[in-house]
Amino acid sequence: MKKLLIASALTLSAISTGAFAQDDSRARAASAGSPGDPGSVSRTIEITMVENRFKPSEIKVKQGETVKLVLRNAGKKKHEIMIDTAEEIDRHGKMMKKFPDREHPDEPNMITVKPGETRELVWLFTEAGVVDFACPLPGHFKGMNFKGMKGTIEVEAK
Repeated sequence: MKKLLIASALTLSAISTGAFAQDDSRARAASAGSPGDPGSVSRTIEITMVENRFKPSEIKVKQGETVKLVLRNAGKKKHEIMIDTAEEIDRHGKMMKKFPDREHPDEPNMITVKPGETRELVWLFTEAGVVDFACPLPGHFKGMNFKGMKGTIEVEAK
């Protein structure tokens, strides 16, 4: 009976920790902005994804601006773009390296683009400062402090 209670407590603890981690992840993503309303897009920025880089890799937007990112994969491999803090992108990249075949649920700050495909991501930039983006797939991303498939968005204050 004691073993059953301990196992139950550990299971509930793991589930609760996962829920808090997910909420914490979404709070960090919010500091990078939030999903934008397609009807409020002020401009469109095209980003080409090729093996190990984004073109352009540096973007400037204004605080409060809703931007449509048109992501075209001109490479031969699947790519992703993740908009978030450097710490969260690093954490996600490490998880992807550990579990490379893991499918992740749709996240508002992340999109997968297959070779030859074009997809869109609408984002509202709420905070002034620098927002990071990267492709966290294994081999495409080696951490925010290293070269790899990453970039920055400078959000100018109002």
